[in-house]
Order: sequence, then structure tokens, then C-alpha cells
Amino acid sequence: MKKGLIIFCTIIITVIGITVYEHWRNSAIEENPSRDRSLKLDVNNSKILHAIEHGQKYDSAIFDDTYTWVSNRFDASDFRLQSLARILYEHKEKITDSEYQIIKKTFTEFKYWMDQPGSDGMCYWSENHQLLFAASEFLAGQYWPEETFPNAGITGLEHKAMARQRLLIWLEQRWLYGFTEWYSNTYYVEDIAPLANLIDFADDEEIVIKAKIILDLLLYDLASQSFQGTFIASSGRMYADGKRYGENNSMQAVSDSIWDPARWGHEPSNRIGMDYNFVTINNYTQPPVIKAIGEDDSRTVITKATNGLNLTELADKSLNGTQQPQIMMQWAMEAFSNDLIIENTVAYLDQNNMFGNDFLHDFKTFNLSIFTKTGLLPAVSRMLNPVSNGVAIQRANTYNYKTPDYMLTTAQAYHPGSFGDQQHLWNATLSRKVSVFTTHPAKVLPDNGRVTGSPNYWVGSGRFPHVVQNKNVVLNIFDLPKEPTFMEKYVLPYTHAHFPSQRFDQTIIDNNYAFGRVGDTYAALIGKNSLTYVKGSADDLIQQGRNTFWIFEASSKTDDSSFDDFMARIKSNAISFENNQLAYSSNSNSLELNYQGDFVVNNAVQNLEYSRFDSPYIKSEREPQTMSFEHKGKNLYLDFYKMIRTYQ
Repeated sequence: MKKGLIIFCTIIITVIGITVYEHWRNSAIEENPSRDRSLKLDVNNSKILHAIEHGQKYDSAIFDDTYTWVSNRFDASDFRLQSLARILYEHKEKITDSEYQIIKKTFTEFKYWMDQPGSDGMCYWSENHQLLFAASEFLAGQYWPEETFPNAGITGLEHKAMARQRLLIWLEQRWLYGFTEWYSNTYYVEDIAPLANLIDFADDEEIVIKAKIILDLLLYDLASQSFQGTFIASSGRMYADGKRYGENNSMQAVSDSIWDPARWGHEPSNRIGMDYNFVTINNYTQPPVIKAIGEDDSRTVITKATNGLNLTELADKSLNGTQQPQIMMQWAMEAFSNDLIIENTVAYLDQNNMFGNDFLHDFKTFNLSIFTKTGLLPAVSRMLNPVSNGVAIQRANTYNYKTPDYMLTTAQAYHPGSFGDQQHLWNATLSRKVSVFTTHPAKVLPDNGRVTGSPNYWVGSGRFPHVVQNKNVVLNIFDLPKEPTFMEKYVLPYTHAHFPSQRFDQTIIDNNYAFGRVGDTYAALIGKNSLTYVKGSADDLIQQGRNTFWIFEASSKTDDSSFDDFMARIKSNAISFENNQLAYSSNSNSLELNYQGDFVVNNAVQNLEYSRFDSPYIKSEREPQTMSFEHKGKNLYLDFYKMIRTYQ
């Protein structure tokens, strides 16, 4: 008995000792900052690319500033390499030898992936960054194949081979599952630039053809999810300006290079960023069917699609683990702390000396044998339920209802009640300048009105609603908890809408109804409680309450003869909300939403799990072998694995 007690005590003391030591070891890990904000650097190499293309003078100091940024391995260094690559490959004779040497040092001294030497604060893992790093490494290795790159101590040819493997994984995952950062009018630009560079400069036929195929799919998203050349849809990642103001979104220059903005009475974008790599692309022609789809604005079209994977699907796809394809898919989803993933995260960070990374520094707390050797990490994640679980971008089943007068789009029943991050779940685009949506703010709005970090007041959500759409109507139910969870400071007791009165031609707020008119297009928001603008604001419409609903309906003179008739009809529509069940009747349609349950339209339960594509332009199941797009006698046929891409 005494001997057994001694053994037990020895084990406990040993475990405590190891845990104390490991905690001390982890606390000594220094955090690598993602950037130094005291440095005032101009790193927009696209300005130089634009100047060279137009025979204009440029500020050569931008090259030096870029080297400073990249050599310090600040976050978004990979962004800075895209236009440099195009300058290098296409305009080397137009730069000086000293400028060339700076560009060479910038590329050859860089760290291109998480498993390469060095600790830093760069984000490598999100969907766009994976492609940006791999494309830069491939093209740098191709340009200097015999040169030894000092960081990893390997040749350019070896770097190219490593990058090629990741590129093929990335391209295949987009083919099979679509874009995790679905319909992002920020991050699609950052996919387009490296795709354009690979298409123009890679000496590898497989890479070039597959990059063209994935660019086709991205541009189909742009065409089918834009309204009159303005790209604001539901999205896996979207920032405040991108969803509030259509004229400011980062994809506008790309859109304007494909579709003439004068067609819709718009001025062309003057943006010069990474998108300029696409604007100046040489080895790619947009298939005519894609252009025709973007111009299909004289009829009403319903477009359904699915993008990405749920965490629960990863294991069945052999994508839950720490091998390269597995980590690339998990971290493209930005899934780190979720119970199904956290063991992989901690193991990979430990394996690659990444606990000092600014974005992932907190995970060092869990790098303890008592967790990693016992299988306790998933249980810890479930018990703590950290707010960081909401960062994971999971599968979105998207529904788009586009008419000649407006576009309404939703990620159907996207994880209702869970934590949010940068996901944008529904949006009404009534014109290039008028966008309407609702969210639960994750943070209060500072007095200076400046929003930082994410999720915040306008970016993403604190908690997701149960949101669904049928044609021109969107239903939202919010059921907000009173108490915050682990790592969550508070849960705000209200929701709000972006309803920009200064951009409407006419706005009327009447208790729990808000009406807006843009030309002959009409919009209505209905809340459970009264709606009021925040003091001093003309676009921030607040509804108090934790258990509330929002109903949105769009129309136009085509369906309601006047704005007054529209308002009268909306006010006459039957609404009930009891026990988290919202019922709404409009235009002979009966809609019923049960929170975290079924969505019923005219007594029929709706199937909100969609195929890969379901629209008048393409029907395609998930994980397809081939895809075929057709519209107005034009077509595009894609076979990723046989590398066939034909169009007419």
C-alpha cells in the first residue's frame, strides 16, 4: 500500500515538474511582430509596374522599402512580391542594375513556407497566402535555378520543385471544393495576381493550364455574383468598405477590365494594386461565356452553389492531419482551435518552430505534454469553447437572386448561433452605391469611428444569426447569449443594419419598419423591435434586444407600381415570432424559419445543401470530373485532371 502511494506521488510530482518546466519554456518564447508600424514604408510595387507600362517615371526608393519590409518578414511580404515578379520577368531591361540587384536580394533571401528556417510573424496559411507564397517561390526558383537561396540553403531549382507541389495541391483543392474565402472582394484579388503571374511566366504546362482553369472558376464567381459590375455578395471574408460601399471594393479594377463600366453608367476604377497583374495579363483570354454571364442583367436569375468544406467533412476526405495537403486545407479554412483540429495545430506549430508567430503565439499555452501526450486537447477545446473557433471558415451554400433592378444573396443557414469572424452572410445590392445587410457587432464602435481588428463593429459578426433567403426575401433570427465565453469580452445586446439613408433617394423609418428607395428599386427592413439610427449616423440602424429578428424584402416598380404601394403592402404582410419561430407572408408566399431548424416555404421544407453549381449557366455536382458552362451560344468546357480547357 505504502509502495503504491509512493509510486503514485512520484508520478504526480513528475507530471507537475514536467508541466512547470514546459510552461517556463513556453513563456520564454518571444513573439515575432507581424510588422513594425513605426516604419513608414512605401511598398506598392504596382505603382512602378504601372509607371513602366505607361513609360512614366517612378520612385526607385519603393524597391528599397520593399526589401526592408520583406527582409524583416513582416506580414503581407508575399503581397509585395507579385508586381516585382512581373517587373522582373517582363520589364528587366527597363530597370537599372542596382534595382535588379535589390529585387534579386528580395526574392533569394526570403522564407517561402512554414517548414523553412526562421521564426517570423507572417501569415502563410490562409487560402490566398498559400498561393501567393507558392507562386513567388516557383517563379523565383525558375528565374535563378542554379543560385543558392541562403535562408534554406537550397537552389532555386529545389525551391521551384517544393513550390510546385504546393501549387498543385492548392489548385486541386479549389477545383474540388471551390474557394474557402468564397466571393471575397478583398482576397479574390490576391488569388488573381499570382494566378496571372503563373499563367504568364511559369514554364510548366500543367501549372499554366490548371491555373487558367481555376481563374475561369474565380471569374465565373465574379460574373454570377455581381450586380451591374459591382461585386458584393455573401462572403467568407469581407471588410467594412468592401461591403458598405460598392465603388470601393478591391475587385473593381478587375471587373472593369472585363466588363465596360459605361454599360451601367459607372466611371472606371483608378485602383492600382495587385489587380494590375491581371489587367496586364498576356497569356489568358477570358472565355466569352464568362463575359456574357456577367452581362446577363435583363432577366431574373437564381444561382446556387457550394464552396469549401465543413470541419466534420475533413476526415472523410483524408484532410484531417498534419501532412501538407491536410494542413493546407485546414488552415485555408483558418481552423486552428476547433476540437477536431487543435491537436494538428499544436503539433504542426511545434514541428515548425512557429509558436513565436504573432498570429499563433497563444497556442504555446497548450504545448504541454499533459495535453499533447494524453489526447486531452479536443476535450479542452470543447470545454473552453474559445471564441477563436468562429475564425474557421466552413462550407457555404450560397443563394443569389438577381433581377434587372437589384441583387440579393445569402449563405444559407450558415452555422446559426456560432461565433463569427470575417464572414459576411447576406447582402442586398440595390445599386453600385447602396448596400444593405445586418450583423451582430463583435465590438463596440470607438468614439473616433475607426474599426480595427476583426471581427469588429462592421466586419464579420460576434454571433451568427440563423439567416435564410427565398427569392427577394431574407429572414434573420438572432438569439444572443447574455454571458461571454472564453476569450470573449462581452456579447453586445443589440444587432444593427447598414441602411445608408444618405445614399437612398428616399428613406422612411417608422417604428420597427425601415424603407428605402433608389430610383425605382425599393427595400424594406422589418425588426421585432423599434429601429433607430445611432446618434450622428445616417447609415447605422440599431435594433435593441438579444432575441430578435430582421426581415428584408426587395422589390421595384416592376412588381410594385410605386414606393407608397410597396410600403403599404409590406405593412399589411402577416408576421409572427414565437419560441424562436419566425413566420412571414408576402406576395402569396408563406415563409417559416425555425431557429437552428427547418426553413419552410409554402409548406415545403427547403433543402439548403447545394451542389457545386446550380444555375442556368452550369449544373455540376460536388467534386466534379468536368465542368461545362453555357450561355447565349457560348460555352466553356473544363477537365482539370486531363488538363482540357476549351471555349468558344
